[in-house]
Amino acid sequence: MSMIRKMSKMTKTIAALSVALAGLTGGTSAQAAVHQVDPFPIGIFWSPGPEETTSAKYQEIKEMNATYVLLSNGVYSYAQNDAALAQCAAQGLRCIVQDDRLGSYKFTVSQTAGNDGKYVSSAYSLGQTFTTPDEPDVAIDTIQLYIDKSQWTAGKTLTLSLYTSPSKDVLIGSDNITGPVADNYPVFKLYKWLEPNTTYYVELTSDSASSIGWVVGQTSDVYAGGTAYQNGTALSNYDFWFKLNYGQKMYSGVAQPSTATVNDIVSHYASNPGLLGYNLMDEPSAAAMTGLHGTMEKFRQADPNHMTYVNLLPTYAANLGFGDRTGEYVTPDRALGQSFKTNAGTTQISTIQLYIDNSQWGSNEPLTLKLWDSPAKTTLLGQSTLSGSATSFPRFEINAVVSPNTEYYWELTHGGGGDNAVGWVIRSTSGTKWEKDGTAYASGTPINGDFWFALNQNLLPFSYEDYVYRWASKKPDVLMFDHYPFSASGGFSGEYYTNLEIVRRQAQMASLDFWTYIQSVGITDGLRSPSENELRYNVYTSLAYGAKGINYFTYETPSGQGESFHDGIILPDGSKGPLYTWAKTINAALLQIGPTLTTLDSQAVYHTGTLPESTTALPSSFFWQPVDLTQPLIVSSFKNASGREYVMVVNRDTANARTVSFVLSTQPASVTEVSQSTGLETATNYNAATGQLSSSFAPGEGRLYVLP
Repeated sequence: MSMIRKMSKMTKTIAALSVALAGLTGGTSAQAAVHQVDPFPIGIFWSPGPEETTSAKYQEIKEMNATYVLLSNGVYSYAQNDAALAQCAAQGLRCIVQDDRLGSYKFTVSQTAGNDGKYVSSAYSLGQTFTTPDEPDVAIDTIQLYIDKSQWTAGKTLTLSLYTSPSKDVLIGSDNITGPVADNYPVFKLYKWLEPNTTYYVELTSDSASSIGWVVGQTSDVYAGGTAYQNGTALSNYDFWFKLNYGQKMYSGVAQPSTATVNDIVSHYASNPGLLGYNLMDEPSAAAMTGLHGTMEKFRQADPNHMTYVNLLPTYAANLGFGDRTGEYVTPDRALGQSFKTNAGTTQISTIQLYIDNSQWGSNEPLTLKLWDSPAKTTLLGQSTLSGSATSFPRFEINAVVSPNTEYYWELTHGGGGDNAVGWVIRSTSGTKWEKDGTAYASGTPINGDFWFALNQNLLPFSYEDYVYRWASKKPDVLMFDHYPFSASGGFSGEYYTNLEIVRRQAQMASLDFWTYIQSVGITDGLRSPSENELRYNVYTSLAYGAKGINYFTYETPSGQGESFHDGIILPDGSKGPLYTWAKTINAALLQIGPTLTTLDSQAVYHTGTLPESTTALPSSFFWQPVDLTQPLIVSSFKNASGREYVMVVNRDTANARTVSFVLSTQPASVTEVSQSTGLETATNYNAATGQLSSSFAPGEGRLYVLP
């Protein structure tokens, strides 16, 4: 199903290249000291816009029992964020800010020599060809010209049109300005994606027979990428004065925010009492993660007291963006290697998994993978040899003790035999990086790319789980993702639990908390606005999988974003929709059980009834059993830091309330429940003599039980 993409969902018109993304290299890899959002992280996305940043609007958010706000909906500048932060602080909320300078890499190509000029009128058009940079994902934002304003009188309109060529076969876009103008340097706004290393044509026209000008130019060929035109005819050795202001999608090509930009953002916000953290990017591609990793580290270095926030793609994303790949052959004379840096939590490398085409790997061709302290290969830490493999994704057993935040090097060698060549060993194409702090090697020489490998994992390369692993291995402050399961057709996403299973598994392996988005809006022909039962289901099933924070998508109902949104928490007219009351009630319960949930570690998640895709049936050996195993339930086990056991049960039925009876084979002395109204442990009807307990569940509701 084609789904919207939050910031890209709602702002990927070209005019919104400044949506918050990020990328930079260098810095520390330590994890930030994430501020806990007490009593539980309950956020909203698509916050009040700049003109709605008022006390009344933020009080409304607070009264819905939210605890943090992901600033969005056009709130990107210092002034806009500062106003929202002030409202958050006044209401006891926290804000995650966005900054438009992280959204796209801005640069300018100029021709600013001028010793001449031409007049433009309805009878005389002026034009200029230009060539775009040889960089991917570039848009032309604005074009600035030099026009003498003294002859540009009131009511006269100049139009700048962008075409594919001087023949004007295809109009890409245009903008017009009507005089009088404030200065001699008018800016025409275009915001159009362009192809790299391609020639385009802009033409200036007037609606008036009277001459306007000068339009300043230069009587020599000073711009190598194009030439000037008058009335469609090229002028010999002539270029107009112009500034081409580009925006490039962050992490494409060389696009990255500067260290100065990161430091400037931090210096502005870090001391603000309403600040929770910085939103770096929504739904990054896998290839963008190395640059994004560097930006995260820069923010941590500049402000270790606030979190960075990145939201991952869902399972149904059409393209995870690993980039193109190729491969290399390993031979007795040609070793292949990869340097890399462990993250802040890695102390053991049990296995290293590679991607090797096993169809060319004979059983008489031993390949040895050695782990070294560095490419200098001073100290051997572990090695493993395989002679052929049943899979193209073999894992080499290394079992080496390593240090966090430390560079290492693995090298693959061929022991001879067969045709003395095994490959491909898959790597990225030149320029695409999967490892920020490392590179591929062949025969000891660095390659501009990275081999595919995974530490302590058993992955399908370039799968969704590989995608999540790539970001989890960077040790973000939280692992955040979105998945919107309630379709406009009335169906439910078959991948919903697959997504939860993968994110939970990778979060646990990386020792991370995960947060998730909750669907709270409809999109015509895409999503349906959920019912109260479905909203409750979305929240409690996430909690049963161990989610330590949620965010509602969306709070206000977006408009003018390229998709037809409807029935959000706040309706288009500004009034509260039914979702407001439903979310408020669910959040009130979450504020009570949340302080307990944040202290728990998820141990296992089981299902009864008809099993959703990718889930595990409740084992008969598990001590907590429903009497009727056909009932659609989630039974999750948790432990706190002292080892005390908790069980959460969720009714997976969104249509019917259910009364469920349970038998506890261990017959503990007592079973209490964390109250959804007080947060205290309260008595249940548990019978210690029989080990039996029963509870009533609203559709989609969960309950958190506590053992002695």
